[in-house]
Amino acid sequence: MNKNIISMALLFCMLFFQGLLACKKSSSDTKHFPTDSRFRFTYNGIKYELPVNEGTTEWAINNGIYIYRPDLFGGAIHFPFSNCAYLDPDLDIIAHGNCDLTKNGAPIDSALVYLYQSGSFNISYTNCYQKSEYDIVTGTTIVYDVCDATGTFNLTLKNSEGKTIVITDGSFEAYNFRR
Repeated sequence: MNKNIISMALLFCMLFFQGLLACKKSSSDTKHFPTDSRFRFTYNGIKYELPVNEGTTEWAINNGIYIYRPDLFGGAIHFPFSNCAYLDPDLDIIAHGNCDLTKNGAPIDSALVYLYQSGSFNISYTNCYQKSEYDIVTGTTIVYDVCDATGTFNLTLKNSEGKTIVITDGSFEAYNFRR
């Protein structure tokens, strides 16, 4: 009788531990936080990875791609949609429809402002859900999506002097961001 109890106890332990292993979450089930977001690209042969930094914005993917690295590019790169991208050296350029750019209502200096030559931007959204918040300015409730996004990009910008900025191997993961 003791042998049966020991055998059953061993069988129970084996099944219990096998069940624990079977219930282990896969890496795709792991919850990500906004601080897990990453942005990568290659520029002048150097690979860059920009994490999410609290208090500073080096990159964003809302309304296209935005890269704020004046130390690398001499300003901010905006890539709002296909066939439209530019380097904004002073952060005061406005993009109108069809990527018509102006600075304080006047034409831009195309030697300082690098313009779209070629590129691509692909993005996919997963794990989206809706949130709402009260807007104290309008007095209404705003409903918006929060999603995870992954994507790839590459970009070539050129100025009127023939100088280029070439960004390759761009990729990103952005978690729990407002869309």
